[in-house]
Parts: sequence; C-alpha cells; structure tokens
Amino acid sequence: MKALTNAKIILIGASTGGPGIIEKLITALPRNFSVPVCIVQHFPSELTPSFVARLQTCTSNRVVESVDGLILEAGMMVVAKGGVHLGFSVGDDRRPIIRQSMNGIRHDFIPSVDVMMLSAAEVYEPNSILSILLTGIGDDGADGMVQIKTLGGLSVCQDEKSCAVFGMPGRAIERGGANAVLSVDEIIETIIRFGTR
Repeated sequence: MKALTNAKIILIGASTGGPGIIEKLITALPRNFSVPVCIVQHFPSELTPSFVARLQTCTSNRVVESVDGLILEAGMMVVAKGGVHLGFSVGDDRRPIIRQSMNGIRHDFIPSVDVMMLSAAEVYEPNSILSILLTGIGDDGADGMVQIKTLGGLSVCQDEKSCAVFGMPGRAIERGGANAVLSVDEIIETIIRFGTR
C-alpha cells in the first residue's frame, strides 16, 4: 500500500454493524492523534447525539455532532448529524469547514458516505485524504472511494471476514475503489500511521 505523507482529513463511512467498529477504532487512537476525522454512520437524527456521547468516552480528543460552519481542528472527530448530508467548503480564513445540506446526489441514505467523500475530494488535495469504508448494506461510499483513489488519495475497505455486512466495502472493491482491503486491526494501524504527528 502506498504511503500517504500529507494526511489532512480521515473519512470513515459505515452502516449496519458500524457503531461497534467505529468505537473500536476511536478507542485505539493515541493521545497525540492530530488529523481531523469525519464519520458518516447511517443513523436517524435522534440516535446521533448518544453515539457522539459514547465515542467521547473512548478518547480524550473532542468528538462532536456536525454543525454547519464548524471549523475542523486538529484531532477533532465529527459525526455526521442524522438526517442531513455532511460536506465541506473553504472558510474565510482558507481552512476547511463543515457544510450541511439536505441536497445531495443520494437520497436513499441521509447522511451519505458518497456525499461526504465526493465533497472532500473537491476541497482537499486528494493525496491528503484517507478514506475508509466499513461494514454496511448497499453501495453508499463506493463512488466516493473510487473518486478519491483515482485522484491520488488512499482508500481502504474493511475485509469481508470482519464485516457484519460486506455490501458497502464489497461494492467499492468491485468498482476499483480500494487501495487496500484490511482487517479492523490493520485499519487501526493505518489510521494511527497517517494521523499521528
């Protein structure tokens, strides 16, 4: 797997079976973890706050629910608010900020992993993006993974053995959107390698 020496953002997408895996990933991160992490977990809006609270017990880094206009700070972990898409734009000070919208290329899942990843590819230098697609039903995230990989970012899919449902990562792999297919422990190692300064 190629090196990613300029990591500026880590994107994680998941659906069925995802919460426990995400919790394991966040718990494993060291105190000096410095790259912002944005997470789309397919949840209705009423469940996102409790998921954020649970993740905050796993890390000393700040975990927040997405808010429009939020400035991404070092080591911050942002969970997409249920019922609204998470995207990115550039703020007045040229730093990336969160943009939320009901409009997006997908209407079957809101928030959508594809919307997050495709938006990030427009705002960040592609070779500064680490995208990770975890267990889940359907194909949300597959197109985003293909785009990031094609533009020079690093795209990692969870392997079938460790997935509750291999739909999302499986579709991304089929479309050529994975630089690597890894176990959960290998994904943790990859995140730490590219997110620790």
